[in-house]
Amino acid sequence: FSTRRDAEQFRGRRAAMAPFLSRTTSRARRGMTLLVLSTPFIMGLSSRAMAKVANLQAMEKPMELHRFMGSWYVLAHIPVKLVKEHLAHNAVETYSWDEAKQRIDVHYRFNEDAHDGPLNDSYQRGWVQNKDTSAEWRVSPKLPLFGYALSGVLRLPYIIVDRSEDYSTAIIGYPNRAYLWVLSRRPEVSSKEYEKLIDKCKSFGYDESKIRRVPQMPGKTFESPN
Repeated sequence: FSTRRDAEQFRGRRAAMAPFLSRTTSRARRGMTLLVLSTPFIMGLSSRAMAKVANLQAMEKPMELHRFMGSWYVLAHIPVKLVKEHLAHNAVETYSWDEAKQRIDVHYRFNEDAHDGPLNDSYQRGWVQNKDTSAEWRVSPKLPLFGYALSGVLRLPYIIVDRSEDYSTAIIGYPNRAYLWVLSRRPEVSSKEYEKLIDKCKSFGYDESKIRRVPQMPGKTFESPN
C-alpha cells in the first residue's frame, strides 16, 4: 500500500465484508455438498434404488442348449424401439448352433405395423457366457455398414430367466429390465397360459404396463430339437 491510510482503509473494508463473505462461503459449501449428494439421483444411480432392485439374473437351473435351438414365436415383449420392434407383428426368433465356431446364430424377423407389413430382418451372433447352465449368453448384432466388425467389443447380455421343462415356452430378460421377450413354440396360447407367463415376468420385477403383446397369425407349432 502506498500509505498507512490506504492500508487502514483496506482492513476496514475487509472487516465490514467479513459477515457477507462468511455467509457466501457457507452457502457455497452447502451447494457443493448438495451437488455431491444429488449426483446419484441426477444420474439415476440412487444407492437406495439400486439396493431395492438388483440386476436380473439368468436362471440357475442348467438347460440343454441344443433343445433351446430352433424357432420361437415372440408372444410379448418390452420392445427395442430403435429397430421398430414396437411395431412388430408375427415376430419369430430362430437360433442355430454353429458347432465349428462354437456360437449361436440368431435371426429375428417380423412384419412392421401389420400382419402383411414390410418384413424387418435382423441378425446376431451369440456366445454362451455361463457354460455350467447355458442360460446366460452374450450377443452381438449385425450392424449396418459395419456388419460384425464390432463383435469383439460389442457383446450385450442375453439372459434366459425361465423356460418350461419341455422347452415350449421361455422368458428372456435384460439385467436392468429395460427389455423382455416372452417366447413360445406356438403362435397362440390360452389366456390362462399367457397370464401365467406375464405373472412370471412380474415376479422377476417387470412392470406389466410396459409389456406389449405381439399380434401373431395362426401358424404351425415349432418343434424343440431332440
